[in-house]
Formats: sequence, structure tokens, C-alpha cells
Amino acid sequence: MRCSLLFLMGLLFVSLPASAQSSASISELLERKNKTTHECVSTIFTPEEIALLRAHYGHEDTGIPVMADGPKTFVYGIENVTQRYGFFDANDPSTFNTTSNSPIQDPNFEGAGAINEDGTMAYVIDNENNLYQLAVLTGIYTLLGVLVPPSGMSFTGLEFDPISGLLYALATDAIQTALMIINFVAVTATLVGITGMVLGIALAASPAGDLYAVDIDDDNLYRIDKATAIATLIGFIGFNANFAQGMALNFIAGVILFAAFNNSVFDSELRTVDILTGLTTLIGVIIIGTIAQFGWIGVPNPELGVDEHTNQLFSMFPNPAGDSVFLQATDRIESVSIYDMSGRKVMYQPVDAVTSEVNLSYLAAGNYICTAIVNGETGTYKIVKQ
Repeated sequence: MRCSLLFLMGLLFVSLPASAQSSASISELLERKNKTTHECVSTIFTPEEIALLRAHYGHEDTGIPVMADGPKTFVYGIENVTQRYGFFDANDPSTFNTTSNSPIQDPNFEGAGAINEDGTMAYVIDNENNLYQLAVLTGIYTLLGVLVPPSGMSFTGLEFDPISGLLYALATDAIQTALMIINFVAVTATLVGITGMVLGIALAASPAGDLYAVDIDDDNLYRIDKATAIATLIGFIGFNANFAQGMALNFIAGVILFAAFNNSVFDSELRTVDILTGLTTLIGVIIIGTIAQFGWIGVPNPELGVDEHTNQLFSMFPNPAGDSVFLQATDRIESVSIYDMSGRKVMYQPVDAVTSEVNLSYLAAGNYICTAIVNGETGTYKIVKQ
């Protein structure tokens, strides 16, 4: 078990200018690497030192992606080393697609974030406890204000409860970790309680609404009681985790994804989490050929929201809609279906054309999901009926 006291000692060390650390030997770098911290890896090491460590572990600038089977799922998040926001495929995390550059620049970084239930907005907290709203598809950040965690703590995890819709957060001082509820409208943080974890990070929720977090002090997965904040040990995650990490629920597969930094091999990895045992399973290296790190990730819920990358088959307007909505595609639209938010199909319409008008006059005001089959492929949009 690594001691959190080493983390506090490490803070004194890494406060030195980068230039003062650039001549360190590999033994000194390895010693520094093994001090537990939730900071960004590029805060602890200079680019030259990172290159030395990667060479020590045999990492080259080429590699073969490890791919998992399953439908394409886009994982959004912040790549902390280059401070770029974007997305990668959960089945092939080797390539990262940049959407925007984060306004949170070195020495600050995004340590916690979560995507809301309809997939339109993310909420991000940096290591100075500034709360931002982030448009998922455009990458536009808006500063909302400053949160106040317990004294000496900073936020390390953020996740929406899929059952209640509440936004939960973890905050830590590397001695103890607190569970909080975030009100992003009022910009307040309400303490639920102290978890019992030392350095808890990477908060995630299961489909049933149970909260899980990893403590990088002992490399174990814990389940957190939302009412009392008490953390219950589940088990060892299977590797030595260090630096900032991120977790999120993959709604399509029904599993928790873990954007981990594996300190044993000094590389960023995408893993799945077994919530019964705590053990994690490797999917693949995130961004092969370079150092990368993800302080938070999020996966939109396709049943409640719309991922732009599933909607390129057709366009829909107006939205919000009145008594009708128009669909337009570059290929033949075979059929259109409308579902309510419980998943019940409320309309089906064969089309066989590149455009279609869909009658919504009989529907009550509210949110619906529109799916259209275009040349054998299915695209999805969320409709707001006024």
C-alpha cells in the first residue's frame, strides 16, 4: 500500500521549477513516479523526463491498437497532458479526436467532469475548484463560478446519478475523501459525508444508480453509499494506478469504463470495471505513441440524448418542434419511428424518400426520440415537442 504521506512530500518536490528537475536520473524519476498523487503527469514531469520514462518502459511511437467488440461508442473527455477536449471510440481508444482546446491551462487542469443525462452538457471542475459548463458537441466552455469544498480539498471525481439526476462529486486532500452534491445552477457544494477513502478519484455510477470510486492510495474499488457517504471495499483493481484518472458509465454496454493511468507501465489505458470484484480489464492503450492522461470521461446516454456522431445520416428541423418535423437525408429514408422517454414506440411511418414530414400533432408536449433508417443504417435524434 502506498502511503498518502508520500503524496504530501511529493508536493514539496514538484513545486520546483521544471528546469530544476530536467537533469534527474532515471532512478530519481522512478522514485518520483511512485509517489501517489492525483495531479496531472505533466505537472510532475517535464517533457524530457516523460520521454526518458517512456523509453525506460519500452514505449515507442508506434503500436497496434487493441480493439473490443461491440457497437461504436464515443467517449468524451479531457486529455490533460495537452489540455485538449475531444472524444475516442470505446472499442478503439488508440486515436483521439480533438474538439476544442481547454481554457484551463497549465499549471491548472481539469480533474473532474461528467456529462448530463441528455448528453448535451458536461460539467467540469478544475484543480482550483472552478466550475465550468461545457457544450459536449462544440467544446465551448462557460465559467459558472467557484465551488467551496471542505478546507484543503480539491475535486477529483464527478458523476450524475442516472436515477435521481443529482450531480455527485468527490473531493480529497490526500488524507481523507468527501462525497458532495453539486448544484451547478447555484454553484454550491453540499457535503454528504466523509467516505473513509484516502485518495478517492474517478467517480462513476452503475445503471442502478450505485456510486463507485477508485482509491489510488490502495488501488481498490469502493462502492459509496449516497445517503451516508460511507465507502465499502469491493476489491483490487489489478494494477498500480497513479495520477488523475476518470470513470464513466457506458450506457450501451451497461459497464463502467475506466480511463486509467497505469503507473506500472507508465501509460494511459482504457479498462472496464467489474463492480462485483473490483478487477479491471484492459481494452487498449489510449492514444498510442504518446503520453496521455484523462482526468475525466463521459459517455452520453443514447436513450435520453443524441450523440452528433450517430446523427450524420439525416438532419431534422425545426427542433423544438410544433405539430410537425421535417427529416432530410442524402440517401433514401426507409422509415421513421418515434419513441417516448420510457422506450415505448408511439409512431411508425414508412417513407421511401430522401425527405419526410412527420406529424407530431397527436403527441403531448415533452421529449421524444426519433429514429430513422437511412439506406439500412439507423440514425437518432432527440425531439422536443412544444
